[in-house]
This record gives sequence, C-alpha cells and structure tokens, in this order.
Amino acid sequence: MILRRAAVAGAIVSLFLGAGSAAAATSYESDACNSTADKYCFSIHFNSRGGQTWYSESPCFLSNRSIPDYFGYSPNQAALVRYVFRAGQIDGDYNTCRLGGDGEGQGVKNEAASATNAECGATHRVYFSSGYLGPSQAFSPKCGDYWPGENLISDLKNDNGSAKRI
Repeated sequence: MILRRAAVAGAIVSLFLGAGSAAAATSYESDACNSTADKYCFSIHFNSRGGQTWYSESPCFLSNRSIPDYFGYSPNQAALVRYVFRAGQIDGDYNTCRLGGDGEGQGVKNEAASATNAECGATHRVYFSSGYLGPSQAFSPKCGDYWPGENLISDLKNDNGSAKRI
C-alpha cells in the first residue's frame, strides 16, 4: 500500500514537473495580408526609407487588418505566433521589402523604422503601445502603390506596439 501511494505521488509530481518544462510551440508569421499577391497591404519595415529612393528595401511585415500587439498572439493558449520581418513577400516590380539582411526574421514589436500603406480604402495607424495606446502616426491609403514610404516619427521609431486599420 505504501509503495502504491509513493508511485501515485511520484506520478503526480512528474506530471506537474513535466508540464512545466514543456515548451509551447512557437511559429512565425510575416504576412497577415490576404490580398492577392500582397498587392494591397500595409507594410511596416525594419529599416528607414532611403533618402533618395523614398521606399525601404528592408524586410517587412504585411497586414490588411488591425494588429493589437506586434509581439504576436496565442490562438489557443498553447501555441505562440510571433510576428516577424521577412523580405521578398510582395510580388511584382516593387522595390520595397525585397532585400534580406538586417531585420530578417526579427520580431516586429519595437523594431520598425518605416511603413507604407498600399490598401485602397483604409488608413493604418501605428501606435507606441500594444492595444492601440500612446502616440501614433497615420498612413493614408495609396491603392496598390508602395511608394513613397514614410519613416516613423521619432516617438514610434523602434517603439511600435500595435497598428489599427481604420
């Protein structure tokens, strides 16, 4: 009887300890835009736009919906989806978001320097904090055109927490 209780107690302890050490699955998403060929998306970039080119070639994150927290989200409380920058996501002759290197695979939250809005009818507003709080900057729609990009204002550069589609 004592051995059975010890075995049951040991099983319970290992169950709890094992559950605590199991890591949640993490995946990475760089494209939250459902536009065909990503032609009409809001893009936020790791680097600033070029002084002469007016766009950023650096890796970007694409969306055409509100993002309440640029860190990511948990769809089922067991897994984590992290938002990251990736290059080469926009099909066509666009020069934006095409080069890898600095920022490739980097988390989006508090790491962005510029953005552009190629949606047709929605403005995107980038906020300092998650949950659409703090200083913000609006990006007007350019309907399929990723040029020109805009650098984030100093309050938001590398301090971006969320973005709201208005």
